[in-house]
Amino acid sequence: MSDFIGAIDLGSTKVAVVIANLSEKNEELELIGFSMIPSKGISYGVINDIQEASACIKEAVQRAVRMAGIRSIPKMIATISGEKITAIPSRGMIIVKSREQEVTESDVRRAIEAAKATSIPEDREVIYHVVRGFRLDGQNGIMNPIGMIGTRLESDLLLVTHDKVQLRNIINAFQKAEINIEGFIPQEIAASEAVLTPEEKNLGVVLVDIGGDLTNLAVFKEGYLYAIGILKLGGERITKDIAITLKIPTEEAERAKKIIGTLKEEKEESLEVMSLQQKRIKINTSQVREIIQPRVEEILDFVLKKLEELNSPIELIPGGIVITGGTALLDGLEEFAQEYLKVPVRVSRSLRVYNIFEEKDAVFYSSAVGALERITRTVSTDESSKNFLDYLKEIFKNIFSPFKE
Repeated sequence: MSDFIGAIDLGSTKVAVVIANLSEKNEELELIGFSMIPSKGISYGVINDIQEASACIKEAVQRAVRMAGIRSIPKMIATISGEKITAIPSRGMIIVKSREQEVTESDVRRAIEAAKATSIPEDREVIYHVVRGFRLDGQNGIMNPIGMIGTRLESDLLLVTHDKVQLRNIINAFQKAEINIEGFIPQEIAASEAVLTPEEKNLGVVLVDIGGDLTNLAVFKEGYLYAIGILKLGGERITKDIAITLKIPTEEAERAKKIIGTLKEEKEESLEVMSLQQKRIKINTSQVREIIQPRVEEILDFVLKKLEELNSPIELIPGGIVITGGTALLDGLEEFAQEYLKVPVRVSRSLRVYNIFEEKDAVFYSSAVGALERITRTVSTDESSKNFLDYLKEIFKNIFSPFKE
């Protein structure tokens, strides 16, 4: 028996949907449908036109469902972003109950719940949590304490919160689209699952997901998620710079960025575009590079500044930076960023084990695919005896409770 599960990446420039067939043992993820359309009604991760947003969501999901060849819309999880998302560390402590003082799965759950019970502002809602490790009777660095002997068990969590009002608008957009969303995962956490390797996470690395109007950061240290950050700056700013400077329509600026946009100085090409006056003009690589480079430098500078704010200066991150998102397709970005930042840089444009996507499109599905991978891995590791969809409900059971009538 198989279950169907889907993920929808709700971005400000695109909505991407992936549907997968999950094996009975919850170990294999087979992608069977996907779609991507330009987003509407969403800006900087915030709903600004709920009718347009819901219509866009509905169309994207329906396209993926048709491609998958299934009869109905499956349970869905959503990846979201926005400057309203914040993360706070939290610890919880419990006393091990068993007579033999052997830590059980129930003890672990209680320790996690204790950490989740921390006080947060009334206008915030916890949408996701990441377990970063455990401590047993003073012993640090424990990832799975089940079966160990001890008395005092502490959990270390990163709680991700969102503004309640903005979250309610996102939920309403899905409800109007008649899409049953089981829960949310921050885009940078989801993307890291699909893009980063275990070796990079263990060494220490920063994922930089450059989207249309936002750049999301995820900092990993010693294998666990240490912090997340969001910058109100993305690849769309580069497109606007080209349009304004060369006085051409935004669509033509985007086309120029994709075709002759580069950070390599040795390349020189020309392209014919339409001006605002509807006249054909020629632009060349040098012109476009002079516009692109300062904006890329600005994005990288803001990344460095944000890492300082997150107590993670880049010089203390041995694995350097991994860049993904639409801007990762910019020619010469890897070499330029490595030279500019003086740290290791890898640009991820593809997904490691999935050949279902065209190479140029794979990067746009990293968050949606990563969301499915993360949930599936959680189930496979912790709850393999349970039905996948039943466990999915458990994971996110508290998310919608504040909004129910």
